[in-house]
Amino acid sequence: MEDSHELLLDTWANMPRHIGKCFIRDGIIDPSRWFRAPRKILFILREAYGEPDDTEGWDLREVIRAEWQGPKYKVWWTVSYWAYGILTATPHQLPPFPNDDVAYNAAKEALLSTAAINIKKSGGKSSSDWDDLVSYVNEDGEFIRQQVELINPQIAVCGNVWSLIQHLWQDAQQLYDGVWIANGRVFIDFWHPANYQLPNQLCYYALSALLQNSGALNRTPLDIS
Repeated sequence: MEDSHELLLDTWANMPRHIGKCFIRDGIIDPSRWFRAPRKILFILREAYGEPDDTEGWDLREVIRAEWQGPKYKVWWTVSYWAYGILTATPHQLPPFPNDDVAYNAAKEALLSTAAINIKKSGGKSSSDWDDLVSYVNEDGEFIRQQVELINPQIAVCGNVWSLIQHLWQDAQQLYDGVWIANGRVFIDFWHPANYQLPNQLCYYALSALLQNSGALNRTPLDIS
């Protein structure tokens, strides 16, 4: 799977739209942690970005795993909280928001156990333009679909991108408000983790409620000892 995924990224980076731009590779952050995780979670986000004039590609997975060794900046701390909640929740119980030191460290570890991708792999900016994202999805849609299939998550949390990519899974059926299933895979239509308007705790409990009320947690392994 890893070889096929890297080959997909190689092909993607050499498409005309991406040549000469800073192509940012992504996917499973730490394969060893991913394969040990009780639930396989993918975060589908909008775009990553670096220096405005940078044309050298880089690897988001390596930055999070080796350089940062966990979350950094608002977006990745939020992703780590959400990952912690999904990894540790049961259909009937959710751990409190990770405020204490032990849970805080567990949230950092949770991030490293997940996968994260951006639908726009090059030319990223700090503020997304909706029409621009639509253009990228129209051109790169098949690559996006293949990448998700190769990563093969059980739960994919879509950070305000589900309406952009939903057509890539035409067989998707709605389980609950904001919760869809396609090919046995659960997609959550949710806020983007960079959202500054809503408190972290509100987002944490709202996401967990969607997973529990939709029955999505019953569809994934519960070996969380």
